[in-house]
Amino acid sequence: MRGIVAGFVWCAGVLALTGCAARRDPPRSEYVPLKQLEATYGPLITAGNHPTPDQHGTGDRLGLFRDTKGTVWGLPLTLGAGGSVMGCAPSGLRSAEVTGTYPADETIIGATNEPTGWRGGTGRLELLMRAADGAVHWSDVQGARLAAGPVCWAQESPGPPQALLYYRLTPARK
Repeated sequence: MRGIVAGFVWCAGVLALTGCAARRDPPRSEYVPLKQLEATYGPLITAGNHPTPDQHGTGDRLGLFRDTKGTVWGLPLTLGAGGSVMGCAPSGLRSAEVTGTYPADETIIGATNEPTGWRGGTGRLELLMRAADGAVHWSDVQGARLAAGPVCWAQESPGPPQALLYYRLTPARK
């Protein structure tokens, strides 16, 4: 009997220690009214959907905002009460790393997801660009996850909870 009790105590101790060392999800950043985001990140210039790399993708909406310095911010969007547009910008976003560039002399006219050729999900985020001569082309861009602090999370799931990417794109001069 003592062996059973000792084994139980040992198991409880192991579970307590490993439970404390388990990976913790970052806290959730709040969704705020669009006007609040635009005051900091500039006007909303276009929208699309977050990439969904597998069947557990989110399909969440993504808004692209351009500030006065030309930085384009890709931030999660959702529908609020009464159909209002809400967005998410974590507190650490302004100091987050740049995730890519776009041609400074071109205009962003849309956002799409690259087709993958299979039903498991969509591909990377692409910007639909118009050059000065009127030519239209796609340019894929990369997102990133914030290293610390609150992050934006996918809305209602059909899959597991997911932290969403942010995009911070700076104009590239030729």
